[in-house]
Amino acid sequence: MRERYCRVCGGWHALDQWPQNCLPAQNAAQSDLPAPHFVSDNIDIQSMHDGKHYTSKARLRSAYRAAGVVEIGNEKPQPIEKPKTDRTAIRNELRRVHAEYNA
Repeated sequence: MRERYCRVCGGWHALDQWPQNCLPAQNAAQSDLPAPHFVSDNIDIQSMHDGKHYTSKARLRSAYRAAGVVEIGNEKPQPIEKPKTDRTAIRNELRRVHAEYNA
């Protein structure tokens, strides 16, 4: 029989016979099911380009594209590319410094 320590009452209970009063309280307004992250298209904004009011991000961006305006601030960060280590150059430099030191 497998038992587990109960944080509510401080006792040990069998996993298949857990007491009802030691179960965590369920919030009726909260589900156990995961929910996706949802980004809405709705927005209430006045365009800085033409002064019109837009209620859709897609329409605002299409107006920007049609006018040739480049929207900044929403770019994805570019991954940092590390330069490849030139081991032969390091080895040659170490040999040069070692020879200079010994001379």
